[in-house]
Amino acid sequence: MLSSKNKTSKNKIEKTAQPFLVKDIEKVIKYSLSFRLFHLSSAYKKRRSIRDFFRLAKSGTITGAADNDPAGIVTYTQVGAATGFSQLWLMLLSLPMLSVVEEMSARVGVVTKQGLNSVIRKNYGLKLALAVAMMVAVANILTIGADLAAISEVFEIMSGAPSALFVAAITFLIAYFLIRKNYKIISRYLFLITPIFLLYVASGILANPEWGEILRATITPTFSNDFNYWMLAVGLLGTTISPYLIFWQTTEEIEEHRGIRDLKKEAAGVWLGMTFAHLIFYFIIISSAAVFFGKGVVVETAGQAAIALEPAVGSWAMLFFGLGIIGSGILAVPVLAATAGYVIKDAMHWHGNLELKQSHARSFYAVIVSSLLVGLTIALSNINPVKALVYSQVLNGFLMPFLLVALLAVCNSRKILGKFVNNVWSNLVGIAAVVVLVVFDIILVFQYF
Repeated sequence: MLSSKNKTSKNKIEKTAQPFLVKDIEKVIKYSLSFRLFHLSSAYKKRRSIRDFFRLAKSGTITGAADNDPAGIVTYTQVGAATGFSQLWLMLLSLPMLSVVEEMSARVGVVTKQGLNSVIRKNYGLKLALAVAMMVAVANILTIGADLAAISEVFEIMSGAPSALFVAAITFLIAYFLIRKNYKIISRYLFLITPIFLLYVASGILANPEWGEILRATITPTFSNDFNYWMLAVGLLGTTISPYLIFWQTTEEIEEHRGIRDLKKEAAGVWLGMTFAHLIFYFIIISSAAVFFGKGVVVETAGQAAIALEPAVGSWAMLFFGLGIIGSGILAVPVLAATAGYVIKDAMHWHGNLELKQSHARSFYAVIVSSLLVGLTIALSNINPVKALVYSQVLNGFLMPFLLVALLAVCNSRKILGKFVNNVWSNLVGIAAVVVLVVFDIILVFQYF
C-alpha cells in the first residue's frame, strides 16, 4: 500500500499531468481536423507540394477567374488566327508586368486590410474613387455580357436547344450562390475544369508548327501597319492585364486574412499562377495560328474557335472547348460581378462583403445582382459573342493605364504602406506597363484614323 506521503505525491502528479493530457488530446484533434480541412478547404490555403500547383495557380489567377476565361480564350484564338505567331513576343512583356502588378495589389490588401478603392477614396478623394469604380464596373459588365453570350452560343451548339433559358438559369444560379451560399466552395470544384486548357499545349505540339519560327516570334518583336493587328494586340494585353484583376487580388488577401508574414509566399503564388496562365495563352495562340493562319479562315463563332483543339482531341474538340468555356465562364462571371460590387462599395463607403448575409449588405449585393442582370441583357441582345469578347478586352486595354497609375501612387505612398512601398523593380515594371499600354493605345487610335 502507498503511504499517505506517496498518495499525496501521486495525486499531485495526476493533477499536474491531467491538463497536459487534455491539451495533448486537443492538439491531436486540432491537427487531425486541420489535416482534414486542408483537403476540404478553399484553394487559397498554403501550397505544399506539386499537387497544389493548380491551387497555387488559382490563387494568382482566380483573381482573374484563372485569367483563362471565355474573353481570354477567344481573344487569344483570334490573335493566332489573324496574326499567326507574330504576337507571341507580347508574352515576354505581359508576364512580368501582370505578375508585378498583382503582387502590388496583394501587398495593398495585406498591409492596409482595405480594398484598393477604399484606400484610393481615403487618400485621394471621393471623385477619383468614383471614377475608378465606374471604369471597372463598365469594363466588368461588358465582359460579363460577352462571357454569358459565349456560354450561350456554346450550349446551343452542343445541345441544339435554344440557349436563352440556359444562360438565364446560369445567371440566376450565380446570383443565388453569391448571395445565399459560399461561391468559394463552388469555385474550387469548378476550377478542376481549368486543366482542360492544357489540351491547347498538346494541340499546339501535335499541329507540327515550325518551332524555329515560334522561337523567333517569341524573342523578336514584330510590328505591323494593320489596324486589326494593333486592335488584337491591345485586346491581348487588355484581357491579360485586366482592370478587375488588381481589385479582386486585394479583396482576396483581405478575405483570406493574409498577414505580413505571408507576403513572400503570396508573391511566389502570384508568379506561379501567372506563369501557368501565360503558358495557356501562349499555346492557344500557337495552336490557333497553326490551324487557322494563312488559310483564309475568319473565326467568328465558338464552333470555329473550337477547331483549334482538333489536332489534340479530334472530333471531341467541341466538347472539350465547350466544357472549358462554360466552366471558365461560370468561374469568371461571379468574380467580375463581385469585383464591381467591391469597387463601388469601397467608393461609396458602404458595408459589405461576400461573407455577410444579404440583409447586412443590401447595397453591395444590389450592385452585384444589377451587374449580372445588365450582363444577361447584353448576352441576350443577339450580339456576336466572338466580337463582343474581343472588343470588351480592347476597352480593358484603354482603361488599364489609368488604373495602374492609381495603383502605383498607392504603392509608393509611405503614408499608406509604410516600409512596404514599392522597390525599384516594382516601380520599373509598373511604369513600363503603363508606358506599353499607352503606346499601344495611341498607335491603335492613329491606325483607326
